[in-house]
Amino acid sequence: MPKGCMAIALAALFAFSPLYAQNNESDFNEKIKNILSTHFKKYKEAEYFTGVALSIELPNQAINNYYIGRVSHAENSKEISKDTLFQIGSNTKSFTAAIILQLEKENKLTINDHLEKWLPQYNKWSIISVKQLLNMTSGIPNYSDLPLWSAKQYHHPGYVWTKTELVNYAYPPGNSNPPLKQGFFYSNTAYMLAGLIVEKVTNHSFTEELRNRTIKRANLTNTFYSDANVDKKIQARLAIGYNYNQYDNPWLVGKEINHFNLSWAGAAGGVISNTEDLIKWTKALFVDNNVLEAAQQNELTQLVSNNTGEAIQETTIDDPKGFGLGVAQLFDHDMGRIWFYEGETLGFRALFMYKPCNGIIISSIFNSATNSENDHAGELLKAVYKSIIQHHPNLSC
Repeated sequence: MPKGCMAIALAALFAFSPLYAQNNESDFNEKIKNILSTHFKKYKEAEYFTGVALSIELPNQAINNYYIGRVSHAENSKEISKDTLFQIGSNTKSFTAAIILQLEKENKLTINDHLEKWLPQYNKWSIISVKQLLNMTSGIPNYSDLPLWSAKQYHHPGYVWTKTELVNYAYPPGNSNPPLKQGFFYSNTAYMLAGLIVEKVTNHSFTEELRNRTIKRANLTNTFYSDANVDKKIQARLAIGYNYNQYDNPWLVGKEINHFNLSWAGAAGGVISNTEDLIKWTKALFVDNNVLEAAQQNELTQLVSNNTGEAIQETTIDDPKGFGLGVAQLFDHDMGRIWFYEGETLGFRALFMYKPCNGIIISSIFNSATNSENDHAGELLKAVYKSIIQHHPNLSC
């Protein structure tokens, strides 16, 4: 064999040897750990978190999990691990939307039904459709923005809220009926109404429907939901969340928030999970057919522009943010077009990104909540994605 051919053959043999693959994977994991460590050290004080979980799924590979830090600011608290749970906030909305779409598939409702059909007691909102509730074009006020609700929440953190109570904070009193906002308007109230519709249609609790239709179908072994009090065993696994938002919640800055009952977030943000299950859910929602069939997946991903509230085919560099039914699409200068969501509670931030053209899914969760100007969580996902493409150039798209 000529020398040049032998060199090529040896290089190919080396490239596909088990030892090379093992070393290559080890190098990749070290790079990801370094990215996570750098981000942790850079932002932990400014954003007041103590731990971060990160998970990555590449095509045809198992999910890789990475952890750094501890579950709280307490001295000698446990390290963040695969057993640690977090609140995932508004990522819950995709669970709620999936339930509605399943009910549509079963011919029990349609997303074009008006509120008057299922919840006639809210006659001032009678012409709003289920679809408008889910894609944030209903214009219904957001109860969690209202001072009266915030005051009661602060003084009674353990209070178990019903969905009806929360909706009533946003419903106009007496004979008043002011016009609703037009275009895109983010409303947790809309998802409380969606939760009430689920209960009306099925005659079951929202908790029961969410567990059976989403958690079980997607085989999410570390995902939990309750309309009332969280089981003590689950609560024990929950990292301590910290609020660091001096603009929305100045009275909570620097404080633990786990004593706040999650019923306040309910169908809009009450799920507890971890980064690995968030990836499994993302894949179940967008890729597999065990939660939604193709027709419902198509409805899930029909977008409106965050700028105008008008229907769009996809996000672009000029119109970079779009909202579907409990899911969001982003056009990012560096990563291109991705499905992305950041859910937040009073003390946690949970993010995922999914890029359909290469199948990469990344999720991360931080045990603090802060104002948007001080929130750099998305930078971690971008840095990880960039490293993945550098290491796997075949996935560039």
